[in-house]
Amino acid sequence: QAAGEWELHAVAEGDPPEPLAAVPGLVWHRAGAASGDALNRALAASDAQFVALIDASDQLAPHALFAIAEAMFRHPEWSALYSDEDRIDASGTRSAPHFKPDFNLDLLRSVPYIGGLLAVRRELFAEIGGFDRRWDGAEEYDLALRLAERLGPAGFGHIADVLYHRLPAAGRTRRPVAAICADMPKIVEAHFDRLGIAATVEPGNPPHTCRVHYRHDGPEPLVSIIVPTKNQSALLKRCVETVLKLTEYENYEIIIVDNGSDEPDACHYLDLIERKFADIGSRIRVLRQPGEFNFSAMNNRAVREAARGEYLCLLNNDAAPLDRDWLGEMMALARRPDVGAVGAKLLYPDGRIQHGGVLLGVGWGAPADHPYNGEPGGSPGYWGRLQVVQDFSAVTAACLVTRRSVYEAVGGLDETAFAVSYNDIDYCLKLRAAGHLVVWTPFARLLHEAGVSQRAGVENKAAAEKNARFAREGLAMFERWMPQIAFDPVYNRNLSSLGFGFAVETEGAPTWDPEFRPRQRVLVYAADREGCGEYRIIAPSRALFRSGLVHSYETMRLMTAPEVARLAPDAIVFQRQLEWGQIEVIERVKKMSRAFRVFELDDLITNLPPKSPHRANIAPDIAARLKKALALCQRLVVSTEALARRYGRMCEEAVVLPNRLEKARWLGLAPKRRRDGKPRVGWAGAIGHRGDLALIAGVVEATAKEVDWVFFGLCPESLRPAVAEYHDWVPLHDYARTLASLDLDLAVAPLELHPFNECKSNLRLLECGVLGYPVLCTDILPYQGGLPVFRVANRPRDWIGAIRELTADRDACAVAGERLRQAVLKDWMLEDHLDEWRRAWLP
Repeated sequence: QAAGEWELHAVAEGDPPEPLAAVPGLVWHRAGAASGDALNRALAASDAQFVALIDASDQLAPHALFAIAEAMFRHPEWSALYSDEDRIDASGTRSAPHFKPDFNLDLLRSVPYIGGLLAVRRELFAEIGGFDRRWDGAEEYDLALRLAERLGPAGFGHIADVLYHRLPAAGRTRRPVAAICADMPKIVEAHFDRLGIAATVEPGNPPHTCRVHYRHDGPEPLVSIIVPTKNQSALLKRCVETVLKLTEYENYEIIIVDNGSDEPDACHYLDLIERKFADIGSRIRVLRQPGEFNFSAMNNRAVREAARGEYLCLLNNDAAPLDRDWLGEMMALARRPDVGAVGAKLLYPDGRIQHGGVLLGVGWGAPADHPYNGEPGGSPGYWGRLQVVQDFSAVTAACLVTRRSVYEAVGGLDETAFAVSYNDIDYCLKLRAAGHLVVWTPFARLLHEAGVSQRAGVENKAAAEKNARFAREGLAMFERWMPQIAFDPVYNRNLSSLGFGFAVETEGAPTWDPEFRPRQRVLVYAADREGCGEYRIIAPSRALFRSGLVHSYETMRLMTAPEVARLAPDAIVFQRQLEWGQIEVIERVKKMSRAFRVFELDDLITNLPPKSPHRANIAPDIAARLKKALALCQRLVVSTEALARRYGRMCEEAVVLPNRLEKARWLGLAPKRRRDGKPRVGWAGAIGHRGDLALIAGVVEATAKEVDWVFFGLCPESLRPAVAEYHDWVPLHDYARTLASLDLDLAVAPLELHPFNECKSNLRLLECGVLGYPVLCTDILPYQGGLPVFRVANRPRDWIGAIRELTADRDACAVAGERLRQAVLKDWMLEDHLDEWRRAWLP
């Protein structure tokens, strides 16, 4: 263990192996009839702060004890905690990580998901009697349930980190797995007995799970099934008649809320229902509510004016029961006093899963989405979670059962902020905030076509208007519930926020512990993986992180709003984010995050040279885009004073941060300085430098017999006969090494006289200079600083004369190159200026 004092109690048959006999802190217990009692007494009498159990052959992560102690210190309200875990084989290879939810009562009653490394404060462990030796092989499951009875969710913590490595073939008992699984329903029934809850428990499918049946005294309460509808008579007829035909639970009524149906078939069917069930006391009734489609208002009015039930079942008209016990199963859970809402397992007509609960902050930037959407109906789900009852933060109102009193207490569905979308999610979160559980069961199955009830003919609005409303309601969710959305306790920050969830997160930053902040956090978005992204974003971020000055993270994937909220950066740096979708992300950050917003730019993007091949890729409205993006940010960071003068007034503040070279990439490279043959004169550049190269095309041809021209990157066919040596462009990570291998006596850096180039930096001088190459360059603003280089006007005779003069004395060239190298090393290395980057990126 990396930190912490520990004591290991081993319970085993036989004496300790010789190498372990003298290990400090090891206490050996001979297994026997009373070994469990002896172990409990030893643990209770120790002076340890907490105790935990580890199976034979399993391993703890090196930082496990530190993480537990640190979590207990940070959360004095926790008296027990558990961690994530994975599997490990005999060779040490790890696999199958199990990223668990925070404390989940119904999941715990269904499956022993807490697993390895359940740590308990020693005083509490002693107070509740330690391990119960009746449950050999399942002691921790019993202990977890007894702790849950005592602590509740507030006192039962979870560390979202893999601290335990399980060897699948290991174990603490020789009992068969089947025997241990057979004990689990007995353990859960004992838990209910202690709580005074009437329930029977049977083995689930698969056998390591439990199926709980809650029993309730008294007659069945009346359930008001509310079905909003408009037109779509076939769907409505299937919904109503399937409920009437299949539902075993007898005490229910159906209230159809009609939103102004005008299709003949639908009108006829509704009229038929009204004629057949005209009696006010009938089981099925129609409530007319014409006007604008507002799902929340339709349900609220039905509850307020028509529903007589003690319980409510919100049911979409495109849903239909598949099992006779669907409502009975949901009611058995809904009648528990701690439950506020119950959701069902919903399937598409082809049998694929439509709803298996709702995860917050999952989807492509949405406030919430359905995990498992589109998976086969028999899928087990993540670690079997589609097979068992469990708590969620939210379930869909396509089929939702809730107690009327709690519906009214939290104000029902929000008719104003969530007329159509997210009203069910908002309702469930209000229930959770009021202390109620939201439960999902796989044992109530219904068909659900999903979205059909909002298609054309139901809501007569243009797609653009619907999309705008959907966006408004999503924003309202973020504004109201962002902390809950960012940290859904049912999920785990080590699982991805993209797609439908439960994929392992591959980006580092979203997995960061929100409470452990050793340094200020900066999220930086690189525009590319080429020179601009590398020098301005990637390398500085890497160097700052390694130095410990800043907790930085660099990516090109623009993170979703929940991911940004989870990361909670102190600042976000946006490099050249000028697509309208990227600008919308900046706008969203401004609305939803406290992060300081920095825009980074390295080029005069609004005025490229006429010969630049990149001009065609620049949007015609680039100036408007840049103006919008800079207005959304609080600071502009640029590489030159000229850029600051051009764009600085568009932002609150402008900071000039010159380009630097990363020592880790550039130091240690040494050209060979070969002396044989002609002087070696080199040029390096990519396709974007075509106009610059054109300036010296005649110079190359005029001097080709006097010097060996070495080209790296772009080399037009017309110049190939005059070039002695040509090197193809290489990936960026090979660039410095390849440039050093050119072994130049002189490097040239021509630049067209153009506003774009006037705003460029001196980076090419730095790259050549750090290798000890003397540089002959255009006499232009970015090259007119204090670096000892040779400057000439962009006239062929001046270039030709300077090349001849400089290469005439190769020793003098070497001296000039070393002088330039020392100047670069003294003032232009990145790691020597990290404070400047930290100040530029942070508020």
